[in-house]
Amino acid sequence: MVEKADSQILDTEIARLLLKQRKSKGWTVAELAQYSGVSQAMISKVERGASSPSAAILSRLASALGITLSKLFAEAELSQNTHVLVSKKSQQHYWTDTQLGLTRWSISPAGANPEMIKVEVPPAGQFSIPASAYQHLNGQTIWVLSGQLDIQVDTQRFHLETGDCIALTQPADCQLTNPDNQQPCVYMVSFGQKQS
Repeated sequence: MVEKADSQILDTEIARLLLKQRKSKGWTVAELAQYSGVSQAMISKVERGASSPSAAILSRLASALGITLSKLFAEAELSQNTHVLVSKKSQQHYWTDTQLGLTRWSISPAGANPEMIKVEVPPAGQFSIPASAYQHLNGQTIWVLSGQLDIQVDTQRFHLETGDCIALTQPADCQLTNPDNQQPCVYMVSFGQKQS
């Protein structure tokens, strides 16, 4: 788990970056609330660093702002612009959504496109990702590193096991479930930002 001091630093940095992104679009808190479906009160708390938001809330805010969660985390680390980007294991940030029990690691270097994140889903864990969270992506590829993952994409269902891979080429509502009641599921997801 992330130590408390590191978590507070990350929350503060996320708050600063969300505020910066919102202001760069010229949006008020009310407008971001309208576009994201997150309450004005919660946005205000997040931007002040007074709340540690869940993955669902961060995802909705990032999506409304046209960025991915990993890009949001990566911006905090981006200190130079270069053509070779390296992400040392010791520099990779991870974040746990205590409500869902999900842990996400930002694996790719800051500024990389495509981006890669590693996700651990606890035993019997499940979560939904709305299509709107991926409107700004060129699709995503999920590779199961260990365990099992059931994915429902709209009305289609897929069962993946260690080594299996699935590519989602269009935004769609997804339900992801770890069907194992004993072991976590760990997977990598790679995705690229649409070029504007």
